[in-house]
Parts: sequence; structure tokens; C-alpha cells
Amino acid sequence: MKTQIQQIYRLFSALFTYPSPELAAEISECHRQLKADYPEAAELINQFQTFVASTSISHLEEIYTSTFDVNPVCFPYPGFHLFGENFNRADFLVKLQQKYQEHGFIAPPNELADHLSVLLEFLSTLEPDAVLAQELIEDCLLPALEKMTEGFKADNPYAGVVRSLLSFLQSSRQINRVSQISFSS
Repeated sequence: MKTQIQQIYRLFSALFTYPSPELAAEISECHRQLKADYPEAAELINQFQTFVASTSISHLEEIYTSTFDVNPVCFPYPGFHLFGENFNRADFLVKLQQKYQEHGFIAPPNELADHLSVLLEFLSTLEPDAVLAQELIEDCLLPALEKMTEGFKADNPYAGVVRSLLSFLQSSRQINRVSQISFSS
């Protein structure tokens, strides 16, 4: 059975895929999972939920495309934000694919290994305190999400989703560290 953190990774993964009719239910479940332990992240998701409830799926698709496919500052590829388009990113993609294979994770064939939704789905298969999970969060996701948040226009509804994920990752990291300290004492 997946932990709450693993379930939240999976839900965020769904929020960073192209909008589907299931989006409203996924947002609602993400908000429910975040509400008790991650109130700041939950509030940002709630704002997105309100926006999605009053927006047609076709308009959401337009916003998603103009946000993530057209604007390089908001590309949902952490490897791009860390390395740009060069050999280092290619090396990073190869290493990610190797890690996926080592852990029996099958990435969608139509997406690059460093797509935010793919990375989050992979994280949902790892124990939250696994070294690989922590390395992906610390060395990849946090710096990339911080760069992404700088690129969003204030009125873009996906800015709140990125900030919510960033807040969740920062908070869950702190909670994980506190629980490790209290068990080792």
C-alpha cells in the first residue's frame, strides 16, 4: 500500500499531464490529501480547483499548451531547467532511464524521462525516504521548480500548481527529517 506522500506524488503527476475529464477529481483528491499536513500547498491547489471548476476543458487545454509547451521558462522538464539543451541533459535522461529500468518503472513512451509528470509518477513508486527519492527531490525537482516559479505570470493558474508542489516537497522534506531525528534519538 502506498504512503500518503506516494499518493500525493501520483496526484501531482496527474496535474502536470495534459488536461483530461478526470482533472477535477484528481485536483479534489490532491487537495484532500494535502489539507491536514500541508495547508499551504492545499490552499494553492484549492485556488486551482476553483479555477478549473469554472473553466471548460478546451480552455484548460489551451492554457496548459501555452504554459508548458510554448514558454521555455515553464517547460515541465527539470533536466532542461538544470542543464539546458546540451550533453549534460542527454546524460541525465539516460541515467534517469537506467534508474527507471532498475526499479521496474515503465515511463510512458510518448514522454521524455525528465517530464515532471513522469518523475513524480516514478517517485510515487519509491519509498519517500529512499536515497534515490531524496536525491531526485533535492538535486533535481527543488532547483527546477524554483526556476519555473520565477517564469510564471501572476495570473497563470498553473503557477499555483507549481508553487503547491514546491511547498509540498519542501514541507515533506522537513517532516521526513524531523521523523528521522526523532527515531534515531
